[in-house]
Amino acid sequence: MRIAAVCVVLPGFLGVLLAAAGCQPVVRGPDVGKPAVTIEGAGPRTLVIGGRTVDPATHAIVIPDAPTPQEKFAAEDLAAHVEKMTGKRLAVISEGALKKETPIVVGRCTALLKRLGADVDFDALGLEGVAIEARGPALVLAGGKRGVLYAVYTFLEDYCGCRWFTPGRTIAPKGGAYHSKEFDVRDPAGADCTVVPTRGTVQVGALRVRYVPPLELRSTDYPCSRDADWAVRNRINGTQTRLDEQRGGKVAYSHFVHTFNSILDPAKEFAAHPEYFSEVKGKRIGDRTQLCLTNPDVLRIAKETVRRWIKEAPQATIFSVSQNDWGNYCTCASCKALAEAEGSQAGPLIHFINAIADDIARDFPDKIIDTLAYQWSRKPPRSVRPRPNVCVRLCSIECCFAHPLDGCEVNRSFVDDIRGWNRLCDRLYIWDYVIDYHHSIMPFPNLRVLAPNIRFFAANGVRGIYEEACYFTKGSEWAELRTWILAKTLWDPAYDTDRAIDEFLAAYYGPAAGPLRRCIDLVHRQVAEHKDWHATIWAKPDAPFLGADVIAEAARLFDQAEAAVAGDAVLAHRVAVARLPIIYVQIMQSKPGDAGTAALLDRFEQVARKEGVTMVREHAAAGMLDVWLKTQRERLKITPAAPPAPPKLSNPK
Repeated sequence: MRIAAVCVVLPGFLGVLLAAAGCQPVVRGPDVGKPAVTIEGAGPRTLVIGGRTVDPATHAIVIPDAPTPQEKFAAEDLAAHVEKMTGKRLAVISEGALKKETPIVVGRCTALLKRLGADVDFDALGLEGVAIEARGPALVLAGGKRGVLYAVYTFLEDYCGCRWFTPGRTIAPKGGAYHSKEFDVRDPAGADCTVVPTRGTVQVGALRVRYVPPLELRSTDYPCSRDADWAVRNRINGTQTRLDEQRGGKVAYSHFVHTFNSILDPAKEFAAHPEYFSEVKGKRIGDRTQLCLTNPDVLRIAKETVRRWIKEAPQATIFSVSQNDWGNYCTCASCKALAEAEGSQAGPLIHFINAIADDIARDFPDKIIDTLAYQWSRKPPRSVRPRPNVCVRLCSIECCFAHPLDGCEVNRSFVDDIRGWNRLCDRLYIWDYVIDYHHSIMPFPNLRVLAPNIRFFAANGVRGIYEEACYFTKGSEWAELRTWILAKTLWDPAYDTDRAIDEFLAAYYGPAAGPLRRCIDLVHRQVAEHKDWHATIWAKPDAPFLGADVIAEAARLFDQAEAAVAGDAVLAHRVAVARLPIIYVQIMQSKPGDAGTAALLDRFEQVARKEGVTMVREHAAAGMLDVWLKTQRERLKITPAAPPAPPKLSNPK
């Protein structure tokens, strides 16, 4: 995180929070002897800025006279959080209405910022950069369209101890250990896990922060990542979120991926125009085909189609013209010659995309044309450079995700490719993968490579990352935890993974955090100690890192975790869901006649249905939960228990 002239020490509440989770208090900045922010004491939460206690009688939240929707929303949410922390609601007023109140400035209050001596360079901050500055007893929280929101949430999170772990439920710590019984746990459905501190005094001294995130797209697609409030507070901005305008909007795609058939549908066009589609082994094909990228009519139709898409979705900023999700690229004489000249099948693709981008730029200079560097088009071309209004999404689908990308032999060609694309591209995005897609419930030991890989991407010119996850069902392995790690690291690639894990486990699983952390370490230790044990997105339950001894020890640790939360229905359900991956492997490794397998299947089904699991793998019909359960019972020769008979009803008189 790029920070100018700031030191932060958070003992007090957050120090207790982190210590209970096994972490050290946050310390940032060059001069720890003069902390800019401290949190101390055990009394009711008080916010003190520049020696003056924040109170409705002395302070007000100030927004511009003509605020943007984002400035207004940010100010109101700041007021709501301050009220939750201190019990006192600050007024939100316009700059022109400010009288004697000490201001907490939210947004571009130009005259007030000048009077306070706060030099905020909004051009340098851009769309998402944040400015946080204490000027005596006044506080400035400013930024661009999204940046003003992010400034508020950065202040609340980094300096006041707020956390938005998962959407929908609130945990309000009242002091003591992080998972103490004093926590006020609301919403027994258990959807939300939010920390809003209510104890300790926050002392804000000389504080100055400027931060521009290195990634303009920070995206994942877990079901728990899509809630609008959760996304804006954790600074996720992908097209899959429900973010609206007042929450800053999002990086909106139109026609997200694999769009060749949307441009020209072979079912409608192939019979009359086979020349529009791939020539493979000397024959034009209409089944599982691509486009002929050197055909001038195909280019004309593609330009017309993208223009229509822009009119249909003017709010979108990126329009994807991308290959279908299979092979069969065109090998006609023209496409083949261009591919050979460029040394890659990306050659014809980028020439085609550039022509569309040139056409669109004339009338829509703010729109981006997107394509993929994926499987057969992954290798960068020799010479053709994508236009400035072209985005290339490089896909890591073939990689090992047990080890960092730049430290694993399996990933050497991908590392070469990203460096090649970096030399060519003005806008390089990554389409990354964070789960096993053939066995999506099973353990996937990649938590320790998420941050190193994101840092590697950022260091190699990447401007946006989409972390494709288990978008198709709830209940996948560590879904909420992995989402938290991704959100923290996409915003700040230097964020410490151990800190993220410990904070999350302590908040979300309470007293079960210890054995669950040991289980995570157990599985990840297998691939850390065996560099030749790899995990691709097609890993199987008989993978060497899932040996019988590992699974047995993991089951023992989950027994401990379940015992620790036996008295709390919400936490017990969360632990039961977290155990599903271990049970899944136990079932998949079982043979007919093995003792206890029927009970494991029944237990898996009960927890999965309660959680809302619908699939155990992507796409295939065999991955539907009902089909998988039936298949496993047939394979293991298990007769499912008959459902209980309905109660007998007496005849009405």
